[in-house]
Amino acid sequence: MALYAFDGTWNEDEEDEARDSNVVRFRDAYQGHIYYLEGVGTRLGFIGKVLGGVTGAGGRLRIREAIEALERNFAEGDRTIDIVGFSRGSALAVHFANEVKENFPEVRIRFLGIWDLVASFGIPGNPINIGWHLTLPDNVEKCCHALALDERRENFRPTRIKRADGSVPPLETLREVWFRGVHSDVGGGQSVGLSHISLCWMIRQAEAAGLSFDVQKLASYASRCDATAPISKNFDPQLDPARRIKATDLIHHTVSARPDAGRLVHNNPPPGNPIETV
Repeated sequence: MALYAFDGTWNEDEEDEARDSNVVRFRDAYQGHIYYLEGVGTRLGFIGKVLGGVTGAGGRLRIREAIEALERNFAEGDRTIDIVGFSRGSALAVHFANEVKENFPEVRIRFLGIWDLVASFGIPGNPINIGWHLTLPDNVEKCCHALALDERRENFRPTRIKRADGSVPPLETLREVWFRGVHSDVGGGQSVGLSHISLCWMIRQAEAAGLSFDVQKLASYASRCDATAPISKNFDPQLDPARRIKATDLIHHTVSARPDAGRLVHNNPPPGNPIETV
């Protein structure tokens, strides 16, 4: 068993743990073989940072590196894998799952965990990602997607998970849940208290799928969850449109724990949405 972990744009394993993404935290607690890929924009100095950040350049190389690692593990008998990703790394994670489906049909993808999937490859803000497969293949047994309720930036529009035919898998296969915070509050790198909420939720979902984790790490992560932690403000609430919440979308129970909606303009879901209590 092995974990293939795709970090987000400009994200890598930081010296300051508070700046780590949830991909790094999930990786650090995971028990099994690990193949970690830092996010696009972290290689080749300033030019690489600009091209990776603006266009997602370097994504194909990371997919190739992950496939090569899978080939080595496959030759050694590994037939069960887990995948996680954040931001553009989530897009790479889903594309990688499709590559596994096509090229390694014997491999079981036990768990696919993604934080706030934002693709945008090529032209900045581009909603059409030609050549990237961002639908959920049927070799994934369980997929969980944590979405950022308060992210509004135009270039950070989320990609919702569907099958190739446009259908939405049942809850036992796909669980998409909204969490309080902007992009990196949910995926990690900004608000520590908020990001650990979606991290612990993801780990609990992964445990239910059969993954094993270091119990001391889990206890440490749980102690850092804070539903009242500050929400990062990297948008103009008067200019940037709120993300659309469907009437059937799951809302994490901690979203309603904030008493400060008057202080900062939040994207408050309409009443009546189902609540995720885990």
